[in-house]
Order: sequence, then structure tokens, then C-alpha cells
Amino acid sequence: MNKRPLKVCIATPEFPPASWGGLARSVGRTAGYLKKSGLEVQVAHFVFENRRDILLDENRHSEHCRGVRVHRIHLGRESMPATGREIWDCPHDLTLQMMYQSLELLHLEERFDFFQSYFLYPVGYVTGLLAARHGLPTAAALVGNDVKKYLFSPEKAALCRSGLENADRVVCLSRELLELANALTPIRAKARVIYNSVQLPAEGRSHGHVGKPPFRIGAAGIFKYAKGLPYLFKAVADLRSRLPVVLELRGEVRPSERRGFHDWIEKTGIRDLVRLEPPLPHEDVFTWLKTLDVFVLSSVSEGCPNILMEAMSVGLPCVAARVGAVEDLMVDGVDGRVVPWGRTRDISDAVEDILTRPDRGESLGRSARERMKAFSPQREWAAWDALYREMLDF
Repeated sequence: MNKRPLKVCIATPEFPPASWGGLARSVGRTAGYLKKSGLEVQVAHFVFENRRDILLDENRHSEHCRGVRVHRIHLGRESMPATGREIWDCPHDLTLQMMYQSLELLHLEERFDFFQSYFLYPVGYVTGLLAARHGLPTAAALVGNDVKKYLFSPEKAALCRSGLENADRVVCLSRELLELANALTPIRAKARVIYNSVQLPAEGRSHGHVGKPPFRIGAAGIFKYAKGLPYLFKAVADLRSRLPVVLELRGEVRPSERRGFHDWIEKTGIRDLVRLEPPLPHEDVFTWLKTLDVFVLSSVSEGCPNILMEAMSVGLPCVAARVGAVEDLMVDGVDGRVVPWGRTRDISDAVEDILTRPDRGESLGRSARERMKAFSPQREWAAWDALYREMLDF
């Protein structure tokens, strides 16, 4: 008698196509890898809404996406009360409780053998709690801002610690994340780094690409504090006195960040140079990247940035802040320019160096494309497959 495939539940706050950012792409790839390894993969995708009239018997919609069964689980997002809180009140206790209950109801129906979470709070915390409650193995994947942001909230740091302690394995997208998580609670012995991957496009930028002024500086993503846009805005303001430049931003600004975003554009006086465009379908991102003269990652917090890897894979010269896995992806002066994070002048100097020395930029771009061959999907799949075979008998 053939054994049934082991059943894995991936719990995540983002999953394509409903979400388009780097986290969603990472989760989508991992789900595909585990399916290729012979596991039955289901995804619990938590969708947060600004309403409270959502019930447990009507908050789940299931569908098949990319050969994986995806459960879109809708949760009401609580807001901070206008009046003072009582000492026993938590601003998100009902949301977290409903997340736990929804995941438990799904488990009682499906009887999963293994749980994997993405993003340490709140999903990693809740998933780890549920797995421990039912005596099941679990892995927590740390992606970047989940650790760096919530360490500075005493309430959330405690829940992050719980998520790390309940996990049988901790997967980090960079060595920096591993060290930071280990500073919160000892996890080094059960942790490992698995970098993101990129499928190299068949063709990169054309050799001898020399952009015509104005030079196009690009950045992309879900723009929030972690992306460090004010430093890029200041760098563009500095560059405009010496070079004709424009700044192309592909993505979206978090609603909570919109006021600050526009305030910084006005403060730096670059309103006429900034072009904010909506996100592109993933298959069109590489075409857009090939039209740029330089790509800039000005982040102050990162995991393993997918968009930087994609820019490097087309042979586009890149300037990136020294955060997350950046120094594992590129070597300064060899296949890109690595600069200190939070330092405007270093960004503008590196961009100017590339734009005023076309041969230098082309050389960096060629080396970057070659470097990305080491971060293939096959390598990422092998790493995830090894982790699961270590934890499960299949």
C-alpha cells in the first residue's frame, strides 16, 4: 500500500497573485519546490480587512493556484481604541485569536503533518503556537522586516521570541537575520540561511548600453520605512546639480507612509524628477529593468531582496545599501556598488560613478549577471528539499 504524501501547510500573510511583492514571490517559489519534492502542499493565506463582522464559518475561500491548494482566510483587523486601554487589553487580541482559530479549524479538517510560516509576527507566532499545541513539527521563515521592526516593540518582541522558540527549524534569508534573531533568543543550532533565487533571463541588457540624458535611476517595491526612500530622494536632489536624472519608482506606497512619502519629495525639491508608476506583472519587470541606467536599493532593512537579484540578472549596474544579504549577493566594485545604509552622499557618489563612467557601469552589470548564476532556482530548491528531508521521513 502506498503511503499518502505528507501534507504541509504554509501559513503566510502574502501569496500570489493576490500579493505581488518579494515576500509573495518567495512563498510562491517555496510552495512549488515542496510540491516538486513530492509533498502535498496547501497554503493558508491570511487576508486582513478593516472590518470586524467576519465569522469563522464564512471567512475562508479555497482555490487552486499553480497546482497548490490555497485557502484565502479573511480576518478582521482591529484598530487602536480612541480611548485609553485597560491593563488587560491588547489592540490585536481578537485578530490573533481568530487567526489561530481559523488555522486550527483548517488543520482539524486537513490533518497536516507539518507547518511552515512566513513572517515572524503575527503569522510565525500563531503558527508556532498551533504546531506546539498539536505536537507537530514546524519551520519559521524570517524574511527581513519581521525581525528588524518588531524587536523594538516590547509586546511584539515577546511574541517573536515565542515564535522562534516553538519552531523546530528557523530559516533566514540572510546571515544578518540569523544573527539578529539569535540575539533575541538562541536559535543558531536549529537555524540555517536559504537565499532567494532568480531565473536568469535569456537575454540581458544590450552590450554597449549607454542611456541618453536624462539618466533613468530606478527603484521598486512596496515603499515603506524599511526601503529608505528619503536617502534616495536626497541623493537624487544632490545629483541633479551635476547630472540630468529622473527617478522611476515602480510599486506602491503603503497608506500609512503616503504623507511622509510626499513630504520628503517636497522637502528635497524633486517633485519634477519623480515618476511613481504602479507595479508591473512579474514577467514584465525584467523588460523594465533593461531600460534603466542604474538601479538603487536604498533600504535600511532587508532580507534577501528579490528585486535587486532581478536587476543584477539582466546586467543592470546596481547600487545597494549594506543590509540583509546584499554583501552575499554582490562585492563592492566587482559586480555592483555596496554603500553604507542611511548615508545619502555615498549613494549619490556611487550612482554618479556609474553614470559618468559607462564602461565601468557595463563591467559591473556583466559581472552582476554572471554572479546571479550562483543563485539559481535549482540551488534554492535543493536547499529547501534538504531541510524537509532532514525533518520529515519521505
